[in-house]
Amino acid sequence: MKILFLACAALVIQLFLFLCTGSVVMRVRGKDEYSLSSALLLGYFTYFGIFEVICLLSEVFLLPLRTLTLIMALFAAGAIFLGLFTGYRNWIQSTNSLRYRLKLHGPVLIVVLFALAATVVFVLLYSDASADSGWYVGTSATALATNTIGRFDPSTGTKVLRFQARYALSCYPYHSAVICSLIKGLPVIVQARSVMSAINVLVSFIAVYYLGRVLFPDKAQKTGKVRSIKDRPGSVTRRRADLFTVTVFFLNVLSSTIYLPGIFLFDRSYEGKSLILNVVLVTVLAVSILLWRDEEEGTYPYRTLFWVMAAGVCFSASSLMALVLALSAILPAIAVRGKWNQLPGLIFGCFPVICWAAVYYLMQHGTIVLRTWR
Repeated sequence: MKILFLACAALVIQLFLFLCTGSVVMRVRGKDEYSLSSALLLGYFTYFGIFEVICLLSEVFLLPLRTLTLIMALFAAGAIFLGLFTGYRNWIQSTNSLRYRLKLHGPVLIVVLFALAATVVFVLLYSDASADSGWYVGTSATALATNTIGRFDPSTGTKVLRFQARYALSCYPYHSAVICSLIKGLPVIVQARSVMSAINVLVSFIAVYYLGRVLFPDKAQKTGKVRSIKDRPGSVTRRRADLFTVTVFFLNVLSSTIYLPGIFLFDRSYEGKSLILNVVLVTVLAVSILLWRDEEEGTYPYRTLFWVMAAGVCFSASSLMALVLALSAILPAIAVRGKWNQLPGLIFGCFPVICWAAVYYLMQHGTIVLRTWR
């Protein structure tokens, strides 16, 4: 019962932290139409992008895990404080308009929520004893037990003489170690395999829903008095996005090989590679479609792309796939319209992965050598 209580507390605290972080970012931008789901998704990316930088610097300078935990605790406290200050009015408005917004969605929303609940239950009950599962949990548990970051092999317990680029440059597993260091008594395996899996599934559904709204924008508002709730502004895009989310859910359910995203979502939701496939690539595609429509002005889409890429670097070395998708999807739009002034924005948005790829290449070829004991 104690572990269940701690797991629920960890779930709520982390979701609230992501929501507050996203609220702060949206307030700084000042342009976005506020929604709880958008703030949660943006905060999720922003948090892990910042965590990657802090954790990687702590790893390189051989700082103990408790120092990283203290830094992240201060960051979380600041994010929550600023989030409460900047977002509480929006939260109140969202709560007051909840009934109206539910009507805009229609009955398909019930199916979406059922699909979400079913997926969360499945990932919580699914048992996985694979080497990947052991590595993610072992990395977090080793860091917590030894008060170090990446200096011991989680498979054997032996000292690592130098950081390996494939593992050292993606710090996602250490997030679970930080959380378990803050919430005493919460087992690492529960945080890594259960709490984060549930959060990742929720964020994945939000990302797919966001992509659905981008793919199916609202129809032109009718003139005259609108009598039906279905004809209200925002209703059409919400209902289509809900249906799109349900369709993607069933496609994932029917996925039966390792090469489709359903396997990663249901069976490997604790892995960083799953987040690349089911969250990062989905959001990159949505941003690319917005830029193709030329509906977003300024640097806002590229700022979003920056945080998505930064989080992707934190999740897995597979973040290179996000770079390939962004370049192949956005570069043609820039070329077709001749808007070469947007090229610096694209480079800025992709900078985290470009920087990661350069460091990875140099480490793999021995140009950069980072020793773990010096």
